[in-house]
Amino acid sequence: MKLNKSQTTQRILDMGKAITCTKLELQNIVFPKWDELGLVGMMFRQCVSTKEQPIGNIYDETVFQTVLRIIGGKVLMSNHPDTYCWKFSKVESAKDIRKIGTNSAEGVLAMCEVLNGINDNNEKSLVADMFAKLKNDLLLVTTPAESRTCIEITADLFSMGVTHCVDEWMDVDSNGEAEATKLSIGDYVIVTDSGVYRIGHDEFVETHVI
Repeated sequence: MKLNKSQTTQRILDMGKAITCTKLELQNIVFPKWDELGLVGMMFRQCVSTKEQPIGNIYDETVFQTVLRIIGGKVLMSNHPDTYCWKFSKVESAKDIRKIGTNSAEGVLAMCEVLNGINDNNEKSLVADMFAKLKNDLLLVTTPAESRTCIEITADLFSMGVTHCVDEWMDVDSNGEAEATKLSIGDYVIVTDSGVYRIGHDEFVETHVI
């Protein structure tokens, strides 16, 4: 489903109640830039399946790299990993970066730390298996707490037709339209200088405080 990005965003801003929240300190597992994958990166596009775009969205390989978060000891949220993408500049400007994986002592120690924080043994095995199959370490980036602006998708707002948003990173077509993200009651949208994007209720309460 496609919607006009600017109109949909403005409607949410006009109808919703913006409040201040704090995003908590979080650990983020960052995958390599696509061109670092060599021949594999030449064979495939960086199509990432997120909770917002479960069928997959192609992120520009020259701008973005894939990120995985483990939230509140959970690898899967609604049976889907919390995956999304960061711009290169965000990774490069991060102040707390460590190796994580099986290719160095530093990486193994960080991997053990992350694995020990996962509650479910099956999910712990999923992450351990991922690292066991990788030859190179990934990056573990810890982001500090930060102040944000959010809008809760209340029952009233939903009943008034605010049922979708267009995430800020989605590219528009010649009509200004892009694939929309479905909203549910209890979700939040984060308001930025570039637009808005959805965070599911469970993820929000694990990663933000109001």
